[in-house]
Amino acid sequence: MSKKKKFRPHQQRQAYLFILPSMIILSVFVFIPLGASLVISLLNMNIFMKDISFAGIHNFVKLFSDHRVANATFNSFYFTLFEVPLQVGLALLLTMYVAKNNKYTKLLRSTYYLPFVCSMTAMGIVWSMMLDPNMGLVPYWLSKIGIDSISFLKDPNLAMPTVIAVTAWKGFGYTLTLLTAAVLNISSSLYEAADMDGAGQWKKFIHITIPGIFPTISFCIVTTTISSLQVFDQTYVMTQGGPLNRTETVVQYIYDRGFQTAPYDLGYASAISVYLFVIIAIVTFVLKRFVLNKGEGAND
Repeated sequence: MSKKKKFRPHQQRQAYLFILPSMIILSVFVFIPLGASLVISLLNMNIFMKDISFAGIHNFVKLFSDHRVANATFNSFYFTLFEVPLQVGLALLLTMYVAKNNKYTKLLRSTYYLPFVCSMTAMGIVWSMMLDPNMGLVPYWLSKIGIDSISFLKDPNLAMPTVIAVTAWKGFGYTLTLLTAAVLNISSSLYEAADMDGAGQWKKFIHITIPGIFPTISFCIVTTTISSLQVFDQTYVMTQGGPLNRTETVVQYIYDRGFQTAPYDLGYASAISVYLFVIIAIVTFVLKRFVLNKGEGAND
């Protein structure tokens, strides 16, 4: 016991030394900007940092009467509500076919993962070109089977579903990788017992696979939801928030008010960012309470 007490302070110092680089990065890029946003949200301040004055809660009162904030919030939730089930559901279904350790399934998993490692901006530009009604490959192929040219990104009713589909296509490979790793950790004896009982593939998937990987499914739902509420790159590149602001999200509106549209109101943009932070915190708490905790309980 005396030796343990003697070496424990030294071991703790080593542990702090190892986490120090991560803490510095988190402080510089997360904690300090978060605190700065909160302070700036209480000020009247533009991007040129001139004529700074104290605004109190005026910026927060203003955002609740701003119809574009309400519209952007609706669009962000609409995107999240459909993108998360699509991405996780698609990955979950494909897991049934690629959760095997052979050369073919390994090649498939690698192929599905490739879009995830590419930049969302680059993928957005590529898909914008492919969906262009005048020169895009997709409208051209559709015209060959008798479907008239469709403006996927210019039709107010199709723009957001198109962005959702592109986002799910790009991100499901990462979710698929996590779910496949979880499936491969399930004991093969469970499937062998199910085979002896005459269970089919679907019953094994429902009664063995899903309960066995439910903690991983819960983790994917929570992390994908947080990411979806912060959607920006794809809407900015593919639609610029249009048409008729039908794809303008909260993050995009923050960028617009702070850096694109005069008077470049950083105070108001920061207030909206704090508003978004609170929304994400509440959604994360609810998901952790009702989804992630149940997943951990199922794992126990």
